[in-house]
Amino acid sequence: MSAPNLFQEEFKPSKLTNADIINQRRVINGFDDGLMQISPLKHPWAYDHFNNMIKNTWVPQEVPMQSDINMWCDTSSLTDQERRVYSRSLAFVSNLDGLQTNNLACNIIRHITSPEVVLAIARQTFEEALHVQSYATLVEAMQLDPEEIYGLYRRDQELYEKNQIVLRAVNKIADPLFKTGTFENDQMFLEACIGNIVLEGIYFFSAFLIFYNLRRNNKMQGSGEMIQFINRDEDMHLRLFTDITNAIKEEQPELWTDAFKARITQNIKDAVEMEATWGESCIGTGILGLTPDLLKEYIQFVGDVRLQSIGLPKIWNSKNPFAWIDEYTQGSMIEVNFFEGTVREYQTGTLEW
Repeated sequence: MSAPNLFQEEFKPSKLTNADIINQRRVINGFDDGLMQISPLKHPWAYDHFNNMIKNTWVPQEVPMQSDINMWCDTSSLTDQERRVYSRSLAFVSNLDGLQTNNLACNIIRHITSPEVVLAIARQTFEEALHVQSYATLVEAMQLDPEEIYGLYRRDQELYEKNQIVLRAVNKIADPLFKTGTFENDQMFLEACIGNIVLEGIYFFSAFLIFYNLRRNNKMQGSGEMIQFINRDEDMHLRLFTDITNAIKEEQPELWTDAFKARITQNIKDAVEMEATWGESCIGTGILGLTPDLLKEYIQFVGDVRLQSIGLPKIWNSKNPFAWIDEYTQGSMIEVNFFEGTVREYQTGTLEW
């Protein structure tokens, strides 16, 4: 149900009470007068996500980069393979967050009829834009050629094809005439929401692993810290879209058919295989103890976690082969749990390179 044009008509006393309006609220296809009333809440989990994202505010200018600059300029500090892996990983994640910023702002948010969910997605959109700025900060700090990073997809066929697949998935609801409200379109929107889980929760993970592996070996420490902040944000975005997906499933259970579940399972399987292949193409035969087999096992482990989060069974039953990664995703940046603690305070513009 589209938002009623309550303020484009003559005044008519409404028989709807405030409680009626809230009770008719849904993630999509709910009653929405456009006033963003969030009290009382129909979807309190979304407001929790919004507040948690605010608590974790940070800016890329606060991450110290001088050691990375020194290492990048010292021709003996990094091997040619390490430089290639760094540049190629940076190229993809910078492409990915640009696609995601546009997807949220232009495709997803316009169909949401729950104001608290809108707030959370609006905050996520800001954070995706912050990530775009973060990758630009890395490019500028190391004085990399922007053409070599942002334009790599024009010369690297594997990156081009991966970007094409990601873009194809997020563009399913990009048509300006697309509207929810039919069974087919609602399924398409739900698939797009799960596409966000895939994007946030699978496609980033080989690149994140590569940055963490470099940092673990005392290489490009500032870049690794920047990725930690981004990774924490992406984890919260992942939780948000998992809750959005599960809420739509609960509000419109008719969408969750066996055929649809099979399609989603195949989408996630394809994403895992593509991400593992991409990661393997980056590291070649291996780098700093990171081998293609271990990387593939890790991405399969991540894929199983994503399947279970939306009520689908595991496919691979793989284990996490990198116990050390918890050091980077759950605590080394702050003194409390990485995904539950409050980050230290930041003020922009206090560091100079």
